[in-house]
Amino acid sequence: MKLMLDHTQRLNLHALLGAQRADVGSIRAIWAIQDRLALSADEERAIELKREIVAGQERVVWNPALSIPAKEFEFNDAEITRIKAALQLWDGYGVATDRHWLEPTIHALFSDISQLESNHGPRSRTP
Repeated sequence: MKLMLDHTQRLNLHALLGAQRADVGSIRAIWAIQDRLALSADEERAIELKREIVAGQERVVWNPALSIPAKEFEFNDAEITRIKAALQLWDGYGVATDRHWLEPTIHALFSDISQLESNHGPRSRTP
């Protein structure tokens, strides 16, 4: 499956995958996905990305006024399954703050939105 991801989607998916608990084999598979999603040093500079340690956890911040072009990624079925599982199982989304990156990601990954709703209840559909 091919996905066109902007830098916000890439950074958030990278963080979300990094928050997963898994066995060693799964961790290695997740790292492989994260390595592909990671921004290059030039991309990081272009959006003024900075890493901070907050309460013992790394957090990334960037200049929201800056952007880089979206990039296409191709994932095999196993990788898509891992990404979908991470999206479905995460319960820490902010309704307002995550919508701009999460909604297009969900639409790209879940052709049948009812599959996601069956796991987490219905979502509002506004035009």
